[in-house]
Amino acid sequence: MSIIDYMKPEWITLNLKSKSRHEVFLEMASALGRTGLLDDEGIGALVNKLEERESLSTTGVGEGIALPHASLKGLKETVIGIGVIPDGVDFGSLDSQPVKVVFMIVGSQSVPRLHIQVLARLVRLCRHKDLKEKIMECSAPEKALEAIRMVDV
Repeated sequence: MSIIDYMKPEWITLNLKSKSRHEVFLEMASALGRTGLLDDEGIGALVNKLEERESLSTTGVGEGIALPHASLKGLKETVIGIGVIPDGVDFGSLDSQPVKVVFMIVGSQSVPRLHIQVLARLVRLCRHKDLKEKIMECSAPEKALEAIRMVDV
């Protein structure tokens, strides 16, 4: 499985303005909506599911990275949105550091467990210490995808 298969440049926002975790979820879900992947109802449902998941335990895995994930009914494919938050947002991360890069995994309920496999793959990729910094330095979504492609071997 190549993680890049679940990403598109239009699902990447390199300069999120969000000041809270909820705003991050809303801004990233809205980016999916702008591409036609979700309607207004789907955006709201996704934000709610992400908040529900977050209430169980933080998806801030440390070192400035968060991996929020949820599955939606009616979505035909698993997708990964990427958000960069230059100022960082408190996710209650395990290391208490603000999150600066978010990989938001949205799975389809018609393909159970696939988004969990994608999550596991992303966790492995995030072990590359310089990946976060490379993504934060990118000037275009395509460059972020290239940075990920370089470690997704």
